[in-house]
Amino acid sequence: MKLNLSLKQAVLYSSLAIISVVFYIVFGHHLSRILESIVMGTGLNITQSLTYMSMFFILFILTDKFYNLYTRTRANQSIEHKAGQLFDRIDVKTQRESEGMINALHVHLEEYRSYETAFVPTIIKTMIKVTLIIATLFFIDIYAGAILLFTAPFIPLYYVLVGLQTQEESVKQATRFDNIGTLFLNLIRGKDTVKNTNSKETLIKRLESDNKGFVKETMHILKYAFQSTMMLEFITILGIGLVALEVALRIIIFQNISFYTAFFVLLLAPEFYNALKVLGTEFHNGKLALGSYERAEEIIKQPAMNTSYRGKTDSWAATAENLTVGHDDKILLKNTNFNFSKTGLTAITGESGAGKTTLLRTLLGLHEPAAGTLDVLTTDIGYVSDQVYFSDTTIYDYVSGNSHSEEKVMEILHKLNLTDSIDNLEAGIYTPIVNHDIPLSGGEIVRLKMARVLISKPEIIIMDEPTEFLDAQTEQLVMKYLTELKETSAIIAVIHRRQLLSIADSHYVLNNGELQRGDTV
Repeated sequence: MKLNLSLKQAVLYSSLAIISVVFYIVFGHHLSRILESIVMGTGLNITQSLTYMSMFFILFILTDKFYNLYTRTRANQSIEHKAGQLFDRIDVKTQRESEGMINALHVHLEEYRSYETAFVPTIIKTMIKVTLIIATLFFIDIYAGAILLFTAPFIPLYYVLVGLQTQEESVKQATRFDNIGTLFLNLIRGKDTVKNTNSKETLIKRLESDNKGFVKETMHILKYAFQSTMMLEFITILGIGLVALEVALRIIIFQNISFYTAFFVLLLAPEFYNALKVLGTEFHNGKLALGSYERAEEIIKQPAMNTSYRGKTDSWAATAENLTVGHDDKILLKNTNFNFSKTGLTAITGESGAGKTTLLRTLLGLHEPAAGTLDVLTTDIGYVSDQVYFSDTTIYDYVSGNSHSEEKVMEILHKLNLTDSIDNLEAGIYTPIVNHDIPLSGGEIVRLKMARVLISKPEIIIMDEPTEFLDAQTEQLVMKYLTELKETSAIIAVIHRRQLLSIADSHYVLNNGELQRGDTV
């Protein structure tokens, strides 16, 4: 079975496990000798044996704890790497699958964590432990070793069969969970649409159907878990009982076994079966976790978007030749040529859905074109999106980008008439923005996003609806600063409100897959 572990890590895990189990066996050896001396009076040096026993017991505890700590640390590093692989797949193509991405990252990947933190280390430690214990028992009592060797396969055989079924049910459960999460989030975002189209009953039926399916798969998994636990307990008790019976017969009837051997066998046998029982439980949990990871792996294995398609130009802010842009089979821009100046404001207009935002994201390196070449002046680009999103931060950190002083931030906020609104907040510019919650109006949020760009004065500024949500007075204020800024920077802006055209140096219209100069349309 594949353990998602490199050969080097597997060898290191195995080495640590061998050392730990050897310490435990040697501890058991000294403990058995001490008890034999006390009961049978063999004349053993108790003080020396107690010292050895204590030393090996402490070494066993320390190495066992270190094994658990080391394997957990390595597993968490692996999970971070897989989370990074998921993040690498986040681009414009995954926007419509954002709910699935969130589930994969925060739910399925977290459920998979136990596979690497518990399942893999337990598999390795248990295989080492049962191998060394059987080898030891064959050396000191071949009959007990034979009983363990005969009964042991029943445990892994049973939990393998149960685990395979559990993984299949887990994949179904994870799929149901994704469906419920996606439908619920879409319902919240589109509650007005649901209300206006009288779709409430349809959505309720879909939610009920997915919920019933989720509960059904969950109950199946719990049934397998209960059956697995019951059978493992039965096999464990039976195996230990057979070993105890063998030892009792040899002590009472045949009288051909020493106290040391009898106690040592009865000390190691329960440890052997308990290790297999723990392995059975972890195998069940591991297959559940692996089922969750399959959902995340589907996204990880998706081909990553090419982000290096943009070339370099010195003559223009952006220049394209035979550029074709679209989504899947839908072409938004076909075989287009353009040159955007290194300074000045370039305005782009067009009908909703024509592809204006997609063109901007192509310039930013967020959307791979289908064909053609695109060269951009610099990577020093500021972006004001029409999508209102803030990561967990503070207003000051968001605007300054960790590059500007408080005085500089306050100066740009004052120029955009944001000072009064932010001063009214309890923590001022240090007000935290948590879970995308920011106590400002739509127009103030637009100005805040512009403040972040204007304070750094990048060589290229890309804006999507820069005056949306602004009143007439604030719009004039923003236009004033854009007029100043375009003297030294290239501003490429998608606009709906025609007022901005009055300060535009170039105007392009995107329509029916063509980008034409506005004065020729």
